[in-house]
Amino acid sequence: MSVRATISDSKSDFHKEFPYVIPPIYRKLADELLVELHLLSHQKNFNKDSIFATGLKELFSKFTSGYQPKEHTSKLFDAICNCNGFNPNELNSSSEQLVTKAKSFTKEDLNELLSNINNDNKGNGYYSRINAIGIFKLVNEIPALKDVKEEDLNKEINNIAKLLGYQYSRVEKDISLYKSNIEKMKQALEIISLNLKKK
Repeated sequence: MSVRATISDSKSDFHKEFPYVIPPIYRKLADELLVELHLLSHQKNFNKDSIFATGLKELFSKFTSGYQPKEHTSKLFDAICNCNGFNPNELNSSSEQLVTKAKSFTKEDLNELLSNINNDNKGNGYYSRINAIGIFKLVNEIPALKDVKEEDLNKEINNIAKLLGYQYSRVEKDISLYKSNIEKMKQALEIISLNLKKK
């Protein structure tokens, strides 16, 4: 019988793989993602589907904007995934495939995708905020939804949430918080940039 890894084990493995200093503004993201993936890895009903992969990649890329040195970002992503038993190459590939397909998706294609994911999850998929971000990224890539009103976009997100068995109120709240935090991150990076220019 294998011994279940603790969060301390995951953090130890992470620091072995990524032995670099993480700039303070990005440290919280790294720590939160590390803990979140650790917890998800122990959830029986959790499935690393393409919407999750897309959400994780989108979340990571948005919140590591401006990271220096730039070549460390892929190493950071790999380390966060690897220390929790997630395959970063599989997640990257799954996300890239979905985003590429979504650019030419019809409504029927979307419904087929959601139906397949729901079948894979046996209608009992485990929800995390990363799934909500994946849904948000997905609807923003589909041509038919590009220029719709926010109200109609929210209706589509509601439909997707229902088809996946997620509570829309939770999905909506997590997307709203995500957008708010992106804005705060942009403002923080702008302040840092201005301060560096003054020196």
